Amino acid sequence: ILLPVIKAQQIWSGKMKQFFFSYKSGSSFLHKCPSWIKILSVPVVNILIFCVHPFLALFMIAVQTSLSIALRFSFAEIYTDVKPVVYYAFLLFFIRFISALSQNNLSLFLETESLKETVFLLLKLFCIMQNASLVFKTSTSLQLREGLETIEGAVRRFFHLKKAKTVSDTVSVFFIFIPLIAQMWNQIVKSWQVRCGKKSLKMYFVLLPVFFSVSLKKAWNLSRSICLRT
Repeated sequence: ILLPVIKAQQIWSGKMKQFFFSYKSGSSFLHKCPSWIKILSVPVVNILIFCVHPFLALFMIAVQTSLSIALRFSFAEIYTDVKPVVYYAFLLFFIRFISALSQNNLSLFLETESLKETVFLLLKLFCIMQNASLVFKTSTSLQLREGLETIEGAVRRFFHLKKAKTVSDTVSVFFIFIPLIAQMWNQIVKSWQVRCGKKSLKMYFVLLPVFFSVSLKKAWNLSRSICLRT
């Protein structure tokens, strides 16, 4: 009798782990790489992506996807992290279509130069999102915090500043809260579905106020915990 219930709980808990920028344990070279190196690589690589030819971004996407598969990230996990770019792409093409429709000239939607620029932009954004995803998926919250403290400590020593690491505390909380927000939203949606709620427009009207309330409470508890430890 309990077997279907246990199986359902296992499926539910397995899906709960697939939230935005969630850490996935492992022993790969990327997991063992110092977090401060990975943190510094994100802005450097992202700036290079926007400066070089867009086809290099396509090559980088292929490399990043191959690396994610080698690290045993599932396609669902990879898609979860790049999903915002997919939504943004849909929004851009929808706006292009409405704009062309309003001018009674659907050929504007397929205008070569404009369409090419949009696709190139999306490729670069997709590459940037995957780059950040690899950092978050191979670094724990503690490692990210320690990496930021290492960077700030080096900068303060170079400029002979005070040893207090106030900047790294603030930025690390921001980094930690990104996956937490996705996790909280995922938990609220799962609670709605467990209570036989359907995924509809009503769901967002009901759950968004709850989501903001839970997020504010989580942020307050997190800030209080940091204050008590400093």
